[in-house]
Amino acid sequence: MSDEQPLLSIAIPTYNCAHFLRDAVGSVMRQGLDKFELLIIDNASEDNTEEVVRSFCDERIRYIRNPTNLGSRENGNRCLLNSRGKYVKFLCADDVFLDGVLIKQLEILERNPEVALVTCDNFITNELLGVEGEFHALPGVHSGRRVINACLGGMTNYIGGPSNVMFRREQIAGLASDPSYNAVSDLKIYLQLLERGGYANIGEMGYLYRLHPTSDTQMNCPQELSLSEHLRLLGEFDAWNPLNCAKALRIAGAAGAISVRAHWREACRPGRIAMAVRSLPDVIHMGRIWRRGNNWRHQQLHPTAFSENQ
Repeated sequence: MSDEQPLLSIAIPTYNCAHFLRDAVGSVMRQGLDKFELLIIDNASEDNTEEVVRSFCDERIRYIRNPTNLGSRENGNRCLLNSRGKYVKFLCADDVFLDGVLIKQLEILERNPEVALVTCDNFITNELLGVEGEFHALPGVHSGRRVINACLGGMTNYIGGPSNVMFRREQIAGLASDPSYNAVSDLKIYLQLLERGGYANIGEMGYLYRLHPTSDTQMNCPQELSLSEHLRLLGEFDAWNPLNCAKALRIAGAAGAISVRAHWREACRPGRIAMAVRSLPDVIHMGRIWRRGNNWRHQQLHPTAFSENQ
């Protein structure tokens, strides 16, 4: 590979996903980009991952194999540390980009230096990439603080998962995925990044998010864990206010009640009440989008999703 810095690093952290990896890599190669590197970090897989990667014979691909399994969060951090591009985009090894998403996200970052993170919407699919639902991230362009308030006020990730976002490598410097979190580790680092810049959404479907029995989400991120970790995030970001107190009582059960009892005095301070008032419109709006997206169902693949790999 040339010593010239690539414009974009696309990072695929992977473990025992050889059977999905060819689809993921193929979707990168169809994006129509030239100045990029594809960084694949293998977390000590026990399948034929290396064989699949070597079969592409492309100098833009860098393959690194960990000698031992570091866990998915630390493997993601290794992707950040080894990325060389001006911008960084993750792709989970079992997901598939839709055509054109990388160019659209790059254009926003190149034209808007105040934007630290750009996301997209996505289709939710079964293991065979049959579309079963949609995820809609917070639409539009916003200050980082507004998005932080919306996510913390609604106790919900309105940004997306690892394959949704693209960001500037220089702005994420010094940040890392927190291995003490499972369900919301990606949200935590996005909120930290949005403390350094703004937010944008291309407003289009960007990839196929493949759900299957062995995915990290299915195996390690039950709803109960997600709720408890959202409660931890509120404390870490010093963000308790009446809005998320009400949300915690409504959805987080006994854990929510315990947290509210511990934080209600700080939540009722005038500044926190003002925070809740500012966040309420975004939380209501995103709740409507969330419900509409989660109720959507379809029986066919998106027409541009996977034509070359069937």
